[in-house]
Amino acid sequence: MPSSRHALFDLAVNRAADVAARTGGCARRDLEVWYLKTRFASRVPFEAVLDAVRRRPSMDAHWEGGPHGGWRPGPPPVP
Repeated sequence: MPSSRHALFDLAVNRAADVAARTGGCARRDLEVWYLKTRFASRVPFEAVLDAVRRRPSMDAHWEGGPHGGWRPGPPPVP
């Protein structure tokens, strides 16, 4: 079972990836503005989120596994 910190990191990366998809890329400034408006700002390092989003594959995928996780095919699981 994933820890709550891993789950929060996964959620931050997946939401950031959605923002990047809606804005047409993963421009640092677009994601920074989003990040600073979220509850993730004090709990999840922005640079780690940005790095993960930049490594997203072109296929439909979701991040899983916390800071040391990776991209998995398909949408994220829902609770």
